[in-house]
Amino acid sequence: MDIDTEDDEPLAATTTTTIAKPGPRKAAGVKGDTSATQMPPPLSKRSAKAEGKQKQVAPLLDDQETALPATRSSKRKAAATTAAVKSEPSTKRKGKQSKAKATTKAPAKVPIPLRKSTRPTRNQRALVESDSDQEDDVDDEALAVKEEEDRATELGEEDYMTPGPFNTGKRKRGGASYSTSVPRKAFKAGYNQTPAQRSARSHTGSTLSVNVDDAILNNTSSYQVLGLSVTNGHWYPGIIIKYGTDSWKIKFNDNSAEMAKIGSMVAWELRVGDVVKHMRDVKTKKTAQVKEVKEEMAVVADEGGRVFDLPYDKLCVPPEQVEIQWKDRFLTAKELAAMRDKASYSVTQSTLRDDADEFLRGCGIIITSNPKAHAWNKEKSDIFASMIENGASLIEDWTDALQLSGKYIYDRDDDDNDDDDDEDDDDREGETPIRWKILKKDVEWFQDLDEPGSLQRVFVIADTLCQKPKYLVALALGVPCLSTKWMTDNFTHRQGKDWSGYLLPQGICTSTVPNARLSQSVNLDWGTSPQHLQDIMDNPHATKLFEGLSILCVGDDYIPSRDKNRKGAVNDHENGLRTIANRSEMTSGVALIILAMGASKVVAVASLKDAPKAKARFDYVVFKDSNWKTKVSVPKDSDSEGPRYVSWAWVKQSLICGKRACSDVLIVTTLRLAASSAGEPVYCLML
Repeated sequence: MDIDTEDDEPLAATTTTTIAKPGPRKAAGVKGDTSATQMPPPLSKRSAKAEGKQKQVAPLLDDQETALPATRSSKRKAAATTAAVKSEPSTKRKGKQSKAKATTKAPAKVPIPLRKSTRPTRNQRALVESDSDQEDDVDDEALAVKEEEDRATELGEEDYMTPGPFNTGKRKRGGASYSTSVPRKAFKAGYNQTPAQRSARSHTGSTLSVNVDDAILNNTSSYQVLGLSVTNGHWYPGIIIKYGTDSWKIKFNDNSAEMAKIGSMVAWELRVGDVVKHMRDVKTKKTAQVKEVKEEMAVVADEGGRVFDLPYDKLCVPPEQVEIQWKDRFLTAKELAAMRDKASYSVTQSTLRDDADEFLRGCGIIITSNPKAHAWNKEKSDIFASMIENGASLIEDWTDALQLSGKYIYDRDDDDNDDDDDEDDDDREGETPIRWKILKKDVEWFQDLDEPGSLQRVFVIADTLCQKPKYLVALALGVPCLSTKWMTDNFTHRQGKDWSGYLLPQGICTSTVPNARLSQSVNLDWGTSPQHLQDIMDNPHATKLFEGLSILCVGDDYIPSRDKNRKGAVNDHENGLRTIANRSEMTSGVALIILAMGASKVVAVASLKDAPKAKARFDYVVFKDSNWKTKVSVPKDSDSEGPRYVSWAWVKQSLICGKRACSDVLIVTTLRLAASSAGEPVYCLML
């Protein structure tokens, strides 16, 4: 009703709607009906709460009950009749119902279920709450209002509540079955779908702000697994709903959820011959063998030969059978990372705008910042928003984009032969490796570039020039380092491929007087071909100062951690942003920078005494300690033209200047004319 129209009418006229008393009704024109329109029974006094409910129900009564037309003449008649009725004496006493009224009270109707179901459900209407001050006003008409409200608030298709498994927060396998109300939309999320249905891609909408893990749950790209339940040791089917670096969250088919780690998940690949159980037999030794695998269930035969259908949401696998039959289906960290990448890619692509930049859609971006930068959090949020809108992917670190592992060496007498492809001994847990070696040929881009959704180009963005590892690796590889404004400036009148105007300086060269800011040496067509990523370690346009050289790095933390499942960066900004989390198992930032500068081999040791034998020659020895000149101990078997001893600061300055710096270099030579009493050569360090 229009506001002006409503103000012209009395308040009673706008809030009073007469409802017929429930029970048998006479149709118009039937024999015995002598009046064209029967007057309703007198209305009892209602609270404001009851009137509010009646007003909501009134528009929906066309098909349920007979209501009087709301004309001005009828309202006047209703008012007169009501006044006449009110003048009659009332038999009601305050605080009590009359005996006659109690005997003629119509029984409340049981609500008709929305649909037939064999499972118990909590989707029942609550009783109508009475106003504490108006308890004596509950009569037949209040019951009629309640029935009409139940009819008027029947759920539609989108709001339909379907019974689902009851979850108390703790998994109780093999017990009685309970139910709770679960929105039908949840079943469209994919966790209760068949493998064939889940394999198809689905379009999830066009929202720009969406949590990746929640979107994965509502997307058919979610992956089915068989996960271990820590409560009873059995394995149950489910899907991964939250991906991490060392733990994952599984939502099981009974609607419960648990965290899982590597070793407690296998790929959901049920095969003929697998031994399984019904959930009700968890506490028994009863098992069944799979005879046929279907989309929604498995045909199994129990030990007595009885064949029956076992739905997947009632199936579990004994732990001893997982070790025997499922050991070739265990998921690795790399497979789980690939699962998340594919799932998040399908989600983020569905959120893109029609005018999203095509160049950025296949772009991976590594972000670094100056430690002293102000208001960085605000700028980072703007960068993420632009990346989400245009479909760019976030790469947390170079160790997510480049696959490299290296080899640990435990024996001091190991010759460190480059042709030795034997893996390090993983069983020597109690020992500390004396060195670590990595070869350039073992470093490659993490992705198959022919794979759908794979990245086609990579850039580093920063608020200003810096000497942080992400920035230095990019300089060594010849990957452009751009200003953050490349992402935050408006894309209305420009394209992502126009990045050359946002190039940052390569750095400040301190070996010249005065100091100079140098420009980057990059290919201005970088990113136009996926081949740039395929050959990223051999970029011909980058200055490879250590091309083909062997480098020995000496530092107490240059040997990377042995933990192959070390935790990667925590992603706390996944509002629709595709994040590449594929952290290499064993990496060293210094070693990666030197490999990017062209070195063929890098060996890391904690001290020079752990260096390999003489036949493993090195061109440079790089010290982390800036005071290495006072602590250096020259190897006993250096040749007359030995390695050059340099500091890590010298390496960084050479990279920035684009040439090997002349200062801070010591050349080791052997003077054969002098010898100790033991016959060992004497070494002289020369600038």
